[in-house]
Amino acid sequence: MTLVMILLEVSVFQHTRNRQQAMPGNFCQKNTAVIWIACLLFFSLIAPAHSQLRMNREKFSENIKSGCGLKFDRETVEKIENSSISASKIDGQNYISAEFTLKIREAKKELEARVDVYCSVQGDSPEISKSFVAPRDQIEQEDSGGRYYRHVAWQRNASGINWKGQVAHVDALHGDGAVLPVNFYLICLRVKGNSCIHIDVQPPRTATGKVQSALMKMIGRIEYFE
Repeated sequence: MTLVMILLEVSVFQHTRNRQQAMPGNFCQKNTAVIWIACLLFFSLIAPAHSQLRMNREKFSENIKSGCGLKFDRETVEKIENSSISASKIDGQNYISAEFTLKIREAKKELEARVDVYCSVQGDSPEISKSFVAPRDQIEQEDSGGRYYRHVAWQRNASGINWKGQVAHVDALHGDGAVLPVNFYLICLRVKGNSCIHIDVQPPRTATGKVQSALMKMIGRIEYFE
């Protein structure tokens, strides 16, 4: 079972639980940052997007820049594979979910990183665009009350070109009496649009210093345009 499939089950479980405890229509509240991010994850994984586009690397890079204000460096763009962008609308707010895969060389092995970028479209609601939730808090909120929970090994400050934020590393997934190794990173930027980047490295037993160093360098080269 992949991490995305497990997170999907966690999201379904949590969504059902919340609906039993709240009146209809209260699941997504604009003025609650934590709920907003949970909504974003839920709809990006479960709800059908209004549109989904597959495109070449250059076009994909330009769409992330125009929608989320984020630009990946040339070296990263040249390694992008299987890229697609989905647009959704939740409670009147427009969101973008962009995903792609990267190949990472570690010694003689080739690893694959699945990267997902989430943001509210620039120029939309200022209440949402100015909010920020630390990666560890976001993970704990998403996993609260579910069958599975992720173990955050560490959280630290991160920065790139024109932005600052935080990154958390998840090294294990607990649930049903089992522990599954994962190599997952969540980066949240303190910028308008409250952009977050999910990076899931496969195979999971590759949380080496070299792999983490390569990912942190890639993160540090991301540029933000307001």
